[in-house]
Amino acid sequence: YIVACANHEDSERKQDRWDALYDRLQTLSDLSENMGRPRKHLVALKKQPCALKYYIFDIRIYPRPVYDAGTEVLRKIQIAGTKSLYNFARVITRAFDFEFDHCFGFYDNLQKYHDSKRSYELFVDIGETAPSFTVKVVNKTKINQVFKNIGEKKLFLFDYGDGWYFTVELKEIKQAEKWDLKPVILESTGKAPLQYP
Repeated sequence: YIVACANHEDSERKQDRWDALYDRLQTLSDLSENMGRPRKHLVALKKQPCALKYYIFDIRIYPRPVYDAGTEVLRKIQIAGTKSLYNFARVITRAFDFEFDHCFGFYDNLQKYHDSKRSYELFVDIGETAPSFTVKVVNKTKINQVFKNIGEKKLFLFDYGDGWYFTVELKEIKQAEKWDLKPVILESTGKAPLQYP
């Protein structure tokens, strides 16, 4: 329940509060194991492994004439697979020092996004586009529902006016050791272009 609440918060500050609450409850749960049982009857309970999986992505921004096309600009991001595409979009834009202030979408056609067989757009969430078999919402769609296989790529288009294009490639899925839901930038290569030069 707490994980779901964190995923659906628009405010990053509130997401952090939900994550902190989960950490406190997990600590209390760990402390309470075997509490109140007589010492001679203690049973060593096998700790359940964390069911959370981290998804690790390489995210590259497409070259544009406004900055040096010869320089690769990449961010390697680790994020919980249970996070929504909306949260993922916010993490991507912040990783490149962009304001999260425009509509966006994820597309399976990297060259011509309008020809995608499957896409996820904020326009559907805000009611500007009707949901269909090919176009889905971003707020209720989780990363692990969209990215299934290592090496899978999607186009992330941010700001349809200025047209910032990113390739999002799933590099690794790994088992989490604890329920840590905070996304992490694992690697940063190249200087991000200015969003508003």
